[in-house]
Amino acid sequence: MAFFVLVAGAMIVAWMSDMITKYGIGGSGVLILPGMIDSIPRVLLYGQGLGSGAVFFTPKLWLVLVISVAVVVIFTIFINKAELRIPLQRPFGQNDFSESYLPIRVLAAGSMPFMFTTTVFMIPSYIGSFVPEGEFNRFVQNYVAFDNPVGILIYCSIIVFLGYVFSFMNFQTERLTKNLKKSGDYIFNVVPGTATRHYLNQRLFHLSTVANIFFLIIVGTPLIVGLYLPEITNFAFVFANILILITIIDTTMDQFKTMYLRMHYDLL
Repeated sequence: MAFFVLVAGAMIVAWMSDMITKYGIGGSGVLILPGMIDSIPRVLLYGQGLGSGAVFFTPKLWLVLVISVAVVVIFTIFINKAELRIPLQRPFGQNDFSESYLPIRVLAAGSMPFMFTTTVFMIPSYIGSFVPEGEFNRFVQNYVAFDNPVGILIYCSIIVFLGYVFSFMNFQTERLTKNLKKSGDYIFNVVPGTATRHYLNQRLFHLSTVANIFFLIIVGTPLIVGLYLPEITNFAFVFANILILITIIDTTMDQFKTMYLRMHYDLL
């Protein structure tokens, strides 16, 4: 019964997301936004479990939190807007509009890695609960947590892996290469087809590496500091939620601007 209720709920949420996309703005992000905002105080005070516990805030800790959140917000907004613009050539265009560019965002993966990392990280704990005895369960209890270097390394490795996976899933270089070839556009000094796909894959990999370094800085740093100052550990989860919020809000604002311009566009 629980399985069918969860599946039915997931289908209803998917349908609501489709309706929002069709008739409004925001898509599934609008449905995620309230839960993300509501969860920030909880993860700040109590963490995610697995070694991250409750925190008693002092004025000095509040000051550190405010300053660090401001820095994370500023840098997240900047890197969320950053993109690599690859010039495109149009062979039959002989005017000022014959040149355009192909943008590749630094955060091609968006906030998707953070939406799944904690869930993936906790899967061994769920499996270990069904196997109370054995080496696997002892490994989970000793290392799959946020209060030891091995657990932090595993958590950061999952972030990096998902960062690359979602970057290539979102950008889809193969489909983009086919569209460029059909339209006749090409990248200067790059042969259309397979060579273009390899070129885009290389550029996307480099940008994803930059994004993953940024992810590791804002999440890995509080976790490492938390090994010595446990009250800092929960900052990592707050920063992750802030990144998710910023990407969702930014996408929603872009959709709103597009819809506004389309409704108020006048040719003459």
